Amino acid sequence: MNASLSTKPVAALAGITRGQLFASFLKMGLLGFGGVLPWARRVLVDERRWLSDPEFAELIGLCQVLPGPNVVNLAVIIGARTHGPVGSLIAVTGILFVPVGVVLLIATFYATIARDPVTHAAMGGAAAAAAGLILGTGIRLLVQTRPPPRGLLMGGAAFVCVGVLQWPLLSVVVVLIVLAVALEWHATR
Repeated sequence: MNASLSTKPVAALAGITRGQLFASFLKMGLLGFGGVLPWARRVLVDERRWLSDPEFAELIGLCQVLPGPNVVNLAVIIGARTHGPVGSLIAVTGILFVPVGVVLLIATFYATIARDPVTHAAMGGAAAAAAGLILGTGIRLLVQTRPPPRGLLMGGAAFVCVGVLQWPLLSVVVVLIVLAVALEWHATR
């Protein structure tokens, strides 16, 4: 993690009230069905300007290697940087409040219509839309942050190993982390 990420966002996030924190993460949770990441970027970078694109990309990279859902990890980090542990609780509550309630209602309803062919078609369409949102966010981050070729190489290797060759995720991540650290060390020597 670079030094600007660890110091600059703290100052940029210092004036955020608990209400703003809760409302922003509530909005992400409310709008982000099927993929919160695009909404998280839109709210944190475009609307609120609490993070820049490189800061957001770096935080999401960190959140991806931590256990748990990426956006929940992001809520914990942003919350902690604004209001400590209470801020983490506020942000996580905001992002999960509406989705948990709605998912409970949908699960109850879905149990009654699960075998209907129209239901299967609707679920397939929703999955395709979610995949498109995630792909679009990835491409936008790639274009705006312009990672170095070694970063693109690691991302491509991860895609091929896990997505195409179906190798175990944990093994691929461990090997690629070692390779990425070695490449970065060599590049900065």
